[in-house]
Formats: sequence, structure tokens, C-alpha cells
Amino acid sequence: MTDLKDLYTSGESSMTIDEIVDTILGTKSGYIKGLGYGPKPNTTRSTQRRTGELEDSLKKAKQEAVSAQLELQNRLNAAETVVDNQ
Repeated sequence: MTDLKDLYTSGESSMTIDEIVDTILGTKSGYIKGLGYGPKPNTTRSTQRRTGELEDSLKKAKQEAVSAQLELQNRLNAAETVVDNQ
């Protein structure tokens, strides 16, 4: 392990810290590929929060779309009225 650390710190190795840890300790069930070692994210809670955020965003977008549609309909009606009066 000391040899790998010395090799890494000297810049002669292209191994990352995670690769060195994998070499020494092996990959364990607590390892998340791409995230490394450490606490696992609480996917249930974070997924529920993200789902709630997306639902709120969708509701807001739908309300904005309805509002924009009504505004466009009002403008169209006003334009038709102006054309009819001419």
C-alpha cells in the first residue's frame, strides 16, 4: 500500500485514489460507481422530493399555458372586432 501511495504521489502512476483503494480493499457493496466510497444517497427521499418538485413545475407550466392561451384568444377576438368594424 505504501508503494502504491508513493507511486501515486510521485506522479508516475495513472491510477486514481479510487483505483488504489479498489486495488487494496477490493470493491465492496458500499461502493457506488461514479460516486466512490461514502454515504449512499437516500434515493427514496430524494426521489420523492424531486417528483414533488416536478409535479409543482408541471402545474405551474399548465397554468401559464392556459393563461397564455386566454390572452391570445382575447387578442384574436379584439383583432376580429377591429376588422369587422372596418
